[in-house]
Amino acid sequence: MPCGRGRQSLLFVVVVAVSATRESASFADEPAVPATTDELEEVRVHGSSAGGFSSRATIEDSPREVTDLASLVEPLPGVHVRRLGAEDSFATMSIRGSSSNEVVIILAGVPLTGGADPSLDLGTLPLWPGAHARVYRTFAPAALGPGSLGGTLALDPPTAGGAAHTEEWGAVGSFGAARLRIGDVREMDGGLRVATALSASRADDDFSYYDPTHGAFATRQNNGHAAANGLLSVALPVPWGGGAEGTFTVTTLLQARHQELAGNILSPTPFSTLDSNRELLVLELTRGAERGSWYLRGWGRRDDLELSNPLLAAATQPRHTDDGILALGGALGWRGRIAHDVHLDARLDSTGERYAPGTYVPVPSTGQPAGATRGSAGGGADLGWDVSRGSTVTASGRLDALSDQSDGSPSRGEVHPTAHLGGETSLGPATFAAHGGALARPPSFLELYGNQGAVVGNAKLQSESAWSVDAGGHVGTRGPIRVDAELAGFATWAQNLILFVAYGAQNVVATNIGKARIFGAEADVRAQVYGLELRAAYTALLTFNDAECVNAPPGCTAPPLPGRPANDVVADVSYKLGPATFRYGVDVVSGIRADEAGTTEVPARALHSVGAHLDVPGVRGLRVGFDVRNLFDLRTVTYAGVLGANGQPTASTEPIGDLYAYPLPGRSVLFTARWVSAPPPP
Repeated sequence: MPCGRGRQSLLFVVVVAVSATRESASFADEPAVPATTDELEEVRVHGSSAGGFSSRATIEDSPREVTDLASLVEPLPGVHVRRLGAEDSFATMSIRGSSSNEVVIILAGVPLTGGADPSLDLGTLPLWPGAHARVYRTFAPAALGPGSLGGTLALDPPTAGGAAHTEEWGAVGSFGAARLRIGDVREMDGGLRVATALSASRADDDFSYYDPTHGAFATRQNNGHAAANGLLSVALPVPWGGGAEGTFTVTTLLQARHQELAGNILSPTPFSTLDSNRELLVLELTRGAERGSWYLRGWGRRDDLELSNPLLAAATQPRHTDDGILALGGALGWRGRIAHDVHLDARLDSTGERYAPGTYVPVPSTGQPAGATRGSAGGGADLGWDVSRGSTVTASGRLDALSDQSDGSPSRGEVHPTAHLGGETSLGPATFAAHGGALARPPSFLELYGNQGAVVGNAKLQSESAWSVDAGGHVGTRGPIRVDAELAGFATWAQNLILFVAYGAQNVVATNIGKARIFGAEADVRAQVYGLELRAAYTALLTFNDAECVNAPPGCTAPPLPGRPANDVVADVSYKLGPATFRYGVDVVSGIRADEAGTTEVPARALHSVGAHLDVPGVRGLRVGFDVRNLFDLRTVTYAGVLGANGQPTASTEPIGDLYAYPLPGRSVLFTARWVSAPPPP
């Protein structure tokens, strides 16, 4: 589901609830209303991090032009991004077959997902020069904070500790797109270091799509956006005495975004808009110690959302709302070695989160939604033991306590532990790793308390939970032919999944009845030979929606989970010739089931792309280029259809999309220019 209790009410509550309910229990990720450098980063098994398998993505390392966060993480193994339109539009991510509300998203050490907003729109996250993302597939280090059922995305913005440099990137392209990113890191007097970053983008996104209702192409309107983001990070050295050193760092983030809400092609909303802003402040103090370092972090975050539906007439859906989410938190941690061959990363943390509904015009017939509060406290540790040269055993565990309350209702408490074990060993050029453990996700405010509209609250809900295991290996070679390859397999057994079921004539209520099994494999290959470079990531999924067989007789075959591709491939081949680099890429998705019963399969699609860039001779640090997405302008697919009047399937032509009735654009072109005053930090 794309949003929490507050934002859920913003995006047309009734349809959102009905759509999202079909997927929560089945790990579904269907959003609700309105569907290079010359050096390769080594692909590694990150067992020693106590977080399991992970992948890192940077703007500088990507062979494609990175336009938004979704395009940065989309090529990573295990990751599937679902878009409701063009670049910078609403997008969510799934990791290893999870749903979007089961993925934790962290920015600068601050959680952006929680009870009020469990599923985050990737389009609202800023991207600056020097930013990088780390995706933890299933297991994440306990020291990052409370875990999740579906993995973690940690986004790190530019820091004042990076190498001093200035970078500017700009782009213009199809559908009225214009984008800008500026980053600067410099050292001041007294050891003070300052990082500043600015990004902005806009687009009208009025692209054409095939309208099956009228059998012709139409223009998708009211789908544009405008956004601006600014960041300031200041790091001041702190002498503690006795030879100990430390740093006091202040990071602030300001965001503003205007998003037009087009709705879907069956129910367009040509006048609806969503305005949002986000403010974030992080204070961190570190102190070096003999065997490691201490850190103390405090943070605050506020999100404001204002929805306008000027022509909406439904009594249960207001024409105007303004909601707020306020979150505060802190953490105290230590990382270092407790023995020569044992390293520890321990942390205590707490978070308070408040959903505050504003003014609803008119007030819904069921009354204005009540506010809700969540308080949590917990602690965790990641322990690594270097058993022998090249072999490490890891253990990671957390214990978290939650207390939730909706205004005027009794509070509810919950305690749940999560943990996993892992090991890694190297044999020559190959490294092998394996992990296994328990995961959990507490219910959101919407699921617990409803929204005074279509969703009825259920304060008796239990956390979703799962057991998961994975194993795999990495091999790398060096020399004229350089290859880094990773292969991993994984399995997840989930229970107590939260499902929305019918309640009365028009409402739904969340209930713990869902079960699911997910099995998969993922591969990541990077190779270089004499100017030619190949990058390919492949994820295969085999899923079972056991919730569909709860009341079935023995021998029932569970259908696949909806919205999950059985095969997902992202591949790029590039060739460097002097100052110029040329690229060809392909994205293939197949095996997505559109319904819970698994009877309707979304046709496979292959989207091709090309690009080129030139390091301008005589102008140091300047690079110009272009990217063409969906090269062959694929805009329609043919569905097998449902049973017709004669009892036979009736084929139908529909627009391509990650979600039915939310089309993706056809061919698009982007022209770019990038200037760097000095090499960016690694």
